[in-house]
Amino acid sequence: MPLVHSGKVDANSTLLLWSLTESESELRSSLGSTYNFIDLETISHPQKIREWLASRLLIKTLAEESGIFYEGTHKDEHGKAFLVNNDSHISLTHTADYVAAVINLQSSVGIDMEKKSEKLLRTARKFLSGHEYEEAGNDVATLCVYWCAKEALYKLYGKKKISFKDSIRIKPFSITDSEIAGTLLDDDKLVTSRIRLLWFDDYCLAIAL
Repeated sequence: MPLVHSGKVDANSTLLLWSLTESESELRSSLGSTYNFIDLETISHPQKIREWLASRLLIKTLAEESGIFYEGTHKDEHGKAFLVNNDSHISLTHTADYVAAVINLQSSVGIDMEKKSEKLLRTARKFLSGHEYEEAGNDVATLCVYWCAKEALYKLYGKKKISFKDSIRIKPFSITDSEIAGTLLDDDKLVTSRIRLLWFDDYCLAIAL
C-alpha cells in the first residue's frame, strides 16, 4: 500500500496513513497468518474484507516499528480493537480510498477519517447540538470536522451507547485549525481530549488524544 503519511502525533502516538490499492489476495499474503480468523470470518463484503486486512497490516507495521511483537488483534465487548498480549493502545479507520491507524504506548487514542460529502448536510442535526449546528451552518468541511472529531473521541472512550448529539461536544474552531478540543460526558464521567486534524484532499483525519 502506498504510504501517504507517517509521523508522530505526540510523544507517545504514531500515525500511519496508506492508500488502499491492493487486492484481497495481496493483502492476505502480506499480512501472513498473524490475524484473528474469527473476526475476519464475520465479514462477507469484499471491500470490507480488504479494509479489515489492510488495517491489520497497518497495525502490524506500527507495532513492529514500536518494538512490539505483533500477535494479532482482538475486540473487547464494545467492539474496540486491541493488541493481543500487549497493553499499548490502538485505533483504526478506513475508507474506500485510505486506511489509517494510530498507536499510543501509554493511553487511549481514537482516530477517524471521513470524506467531505453533501450527506453531512442531511444528517447534521442527528450528531450536532443546537449550538454546534448554528456554528457549522451549511459548510460541508466544517460538518466533516465535527463528525470526524466526535467519532475519534467516541473511539478513544471505547464504549457504546454514547449520543454524539447529547454527550459529545466540540469547542468552536476555525476550519484552518490543526488542533481542536472536545469533551465526552457519560453519566458522571467527563473525558476531555485534544483532537489533531489533518486534511488529505477532500478527506478529514482526526486523532483524539
